[in-house]
Amino acid sequence: MYLTRKVKLGRTNQLDRLARRAGELWSTVAKWHWQFVDRQGYWLSKGQAQKMYCKGFEGLHSQSAQAVADSFYDSLQSWRKKRDNGDYEGLRPPYKQKRYFKVQWKSDAIKLRDDGVLRLSNGRSNDPVLIDWPSDRKPKRVEIGWDGSQYGLRCQYKVEDDKEPKGDKTAGVDIGEIHLAAIHTGNESWTVNGRELRSLRRHQNRTKARLDSKIDQKEYGSRRWKRLARAKDRQLSKIRNQIKDLLHKQSTRLIKTLHERRVGTVVVGDLTGIRNGLDYGSKTNQRIHQWAYDEFVQMIEYKARLHGMTVQRVGEAYTSQECPSCGNRHKPHGREYICSCGFEGHRDLVGASNIRKKYLGQESVRVAGEMASPTGIRYRPNMRCKPQRCNPATAGKTCTEPRGSSRQAGRPVG
Repeated sequence: MYLTRKVKLGRTNQLDRLARRAGELWSTVAKWHWQFVDRQGYWLSKGQAQKMYCKGFEGLHSQSAQAVADSFYDSLQSWRKKRDNGDYEGLRPPYKQKRYFKVQWKSDAIKLRDDGVLRLSNGRSNDPVLIDWPSDRKPKRVEIGWDGSQYGLRCQYKVEDDKEPKGDKTAGVDIGEIHLAAIHTGNESWTVNGRELRSLRRHQNRTKARLDSKIDQKEYGSRRWKRLARAKDRQLSKIRNQIKDLLHKQSTRLIKTLHERRVGTVVVGDLTGIRNGLDYGSKTNQRIHQWAYDEFVQMIEYKARLHGMTVQRVGEAYTSQECPSCGNRHKPHGREYICSCGFEGHRDLVGASNIRKKYLGQESVRVAGEMASPTGIRYRPNMRCKPQRCNPATAGKTCTEPRGSSRQAGRPVG
């Protein structure tokens, strides 16, 4: 299994020079590829382009030059695949020339020295890139690219699954928006609150709309236009980092909890194609299109494997509509699932139970009482109290009473 490590490198003349040479090579490959298509109706293959334009290219390692052509033809292949499937409206093939481009190194160009320095070769007569490496593992693949404010190194290295599952339980996981995940292990059920993520998404949308409105009022390319554009990029980048940090923390906490509960197999609902033909109104469509379920599931998958657990995906069609007790189907209203047979439970936990049951091939069983809504504190963006509202007698102490929120029964645990 391979993991990715990121290291910030700042900006240097050497990295600028390498990125510029990679951009020149990308532009050359793109320009001549489309000239062959326009003039001769012939599509160059990746091997032909590498032989014609990458071989002997100065300033880059031979494998780094080949990786630039690989990136171009990977993008081209992705576009052609979507075109053949009829799902390419608004998409254009890679045709633009680039001034700068990411630089990649493969295994033969990477060396980890005994003094802990990572050496990235740039070919003969060119100085290598030297980086203080905070690990004793040699990367298999290294990439350096611009992240908006500086150069960042991204590398892949192999890790072994050194942990063993504590048990052989199977957990069903239903991925949602209001609740990031609902989990059922057969005798336990709980949810992961997703309202903080929704709050960050709303903040992201409002920030973008507010700054776009201001930018549209300025002359394109003016000093104030550029200042607002930089502010927009900076603020949205910060919110994106907060969202990713939250997803990592929630997925790590979830996997550790499953490992402690002696779970050996995690079954996740497959939501592939959920956005196809979507039309629930502008606001709902926006929320679902911003729903980071695939990113969250990928985090669950690789972190589960690191703990020795296996992850399976199953289709989750009708899993939130089927009663886990009698098997009848009906669409629930609200967050509670109430069946005519007398079963009552949380809708997302019903989905998690049915996902688990679908994987195990079990028949409907009586599970009433296992999926009652958990209790806890509903997430609110103003959970911290204002200092001036605290009791003067408690000045200087930590206030534990959240402002605007109280402990309520029937609310998902945050």
